[in-house]
Amino acid sequence: MTFKIYCGIIIIMKDIVNELIKNGYEAYIIGGFVRDYLLGIKSMDVDICTSATINQIMKIFKGRGKPFKEYFAYHIEENGYSYDITTYRKELRYRRNKPVEISIANSLEEDILRRDFTINTFAIDKDGNLIDILGAKKDLNSKLIKVVGDTNKKLTEDKTRIIRAIRFSCTLDFDLHPDIINFLENKNAYLLNEVPKEYKRSELDKIFDSNNINKFFYFVKRYNMEKYFNIKFDTVIPTYNKYGIWAQIETDLPFSNKELKIINSIKELVKDKDIYLNELQQYDNEVLYNAASILKIEEKLKSLMDILKLKSVIDLDIDINTFFKYVDVKNIKKIYRQVEKNIIDGYLQNNSDDIEYYLRNL
Repeated sequence: MTFKIYCGIIIIMKDIVNELIKNGYEAYIIGGFVRDYLLGIKSMDVDICTSATINQIMKIFKGRGKPFKEYFAYHIEENGYSYDITTYRKELRYRRNKPVEISIANSLEEDILRRDFTINTFAIDKDGNLIDILGAKKDLNSKLIKVVGDTNKKLTEDKTRIIRAIRFSCTLDFDLHPDIINFLENKNAYLLNEVPKEYKRSELDKIFDSNNINKFFYFVKRYNMEKYFNIKFDTVIPTYNKYGIWAQIETDLPFSNKELKIINSIKELVKDKDIYLNELQQYDNEVLYNAASILKIEEKLKSLMDILKLKSVIDLDIDINTFFKYVDVKNIKKIYRQVEKNIIDGYLQNNSDDIEYYLRNL
């Protein structure tokens, strides 16, 4: 199958891929970059697999990147792209979710069989042709997360794949294949205990920044995975970004001090059950937007921000929350301007009692 190539792929073909081919080796763009292209998602992370050995790759690119010989891999950062060039390989044995016995594979097909999910097995050749050895296009069109090969073996040898399956299901809004569902229904979620907390945190960040968090929390409840994900929650409301989600969850997963400050500030505002004008200058917008999402007062926050901008015109002698007692949120800015104009024109005194009386009798 041939498809139209866009400029990003052309750059890669002309540079990295063609350089390998020019030196007599096979080379293909493979995996997530191709999947995302087919889904219309922009990606700057490019995996390239090749018949060249790591020593041959190092010789060709001569210090342009950094080698990781134990994984037969070479990493290059150029033109905003992140390239991982890897020799065809077979992963023979795993320990602690990482391959510890790797051998060189003889073909693209052999290399593809080691991969996690079918939607990550697409390849593009030097002419822009799509190579689909495992019929992954059918799974992509069916919006299905399906393991390559034996599901139990793949998910057991590398437990991070359990989280990745759930993450892809949520972020892409794909269904889990029945074999993955059976794996979870057979109470295998305990295997997540062997996944480092840092990895769990990283994957959950990606899910929480997606638009499909409800699907994730459904999975967690359905398959009793709370303690294995190191989280505890009741009802979680979609928010401005991931920190709003984390503020609604009990967890012992690791966060930086800066992140904890954001999360705790959101919790403080939510505990107060409201947001006041003075707090707009006390907290960053990220904190305010997340708290407003949880409290479901986004419109009020927008009005408060509008009022804050208006304060430079005239300093009204009344607490802004008094406005919210008498005026609908969507009309706050309009009424504020109206009160302001009446004071400037001399029809209204700038004191709290007179302004409140005016608002009460609107």
